[in-house]
Amino acid sequence: MRQVELWAAAPHLCLDTITAQRLDQIARELRVRNLQVCCLTPEQCVYPVNLAAEEEELRQYSIRNFQRAVQVAQVLGCPKVLVTAGCGYFNRSVEAAWARSVDSLTQIAQFARLHGVYLVLETLTPLSSNLVNTPSQQRQMIAQLPQGSVRAMVDLGQMVFMGQALEDYLALGAQLDHVHLHDSHPAIHMALGDGDLPLADYLTRLEEWGYQGMYALECNDPRYRQNPALADRRNIAWLEANKFLSSRS
Repeated sequence: MRQVELWAAAPHLCLDTITAQRLDQIARELRVRNLQVCCLTPEQCVYPVNLAAEEEELRQYSIRNFQRAVQVAQVLGCPKVLVTAGCGYFNRSVEAAWARSVDSLTQIAQFARLHGVYLVLETLTPLSSNLVNTPSQQRQMIAQLPQGSVRAMVDLGQMVFMGQALEDYLALGAQLDHVHLHDSHPAIHMALGDGDLPLADYLTRLEEWGYQGMYALECNDPRYRQNPALADRRNIAWLEANKFLSSRS
């Protein structure tokens, strides 16, 4: 593994408190390990970060949070920042929340373009958002943002949770730029082979379709917290056993 998707949150990279000195230290630690950051993913699914917030001070705080993430990505030589649309109150107008999200993401996309960074937009389940849950909504949102500044991604576990088809994401064409790869059932965000998803079928279809983007192995179920490297080893072993990687000598 030579690339990582870096989660921008406490304790290792809190966007509210990160200093230039700490950021330089992270950059050095990456270089020493011959690692590159392929995607920076800020925490954005919990209060108070919400790009569709109707409280303007919270929405502006959220925009600044993502703009700071863009600056961090630039320093680390990372090409993209993962974003989501935020969420409106469930008893209020979805159209108004959508408009606030479009405005917020437009500001972030324009800021990112100035810093040589682009955005990848993730769909969320209805548990986390009432705005962008499907590939068609994803396509609709991207069409309303500055051209070429935002691409699409798919989280395979969320796709299955929502009963969606991989073909609907493949229909996004060249816009599909990033994949969250993990297993599910009985938990979520499990190491490959620890759940029951037809991952070999998904990967085969993605590769045959011509997918050229990154696969991020998203494994954060509590069972791996005592020994997170175990999930990495299980992922590599599964990819080798299923002929997606050449076996090591």
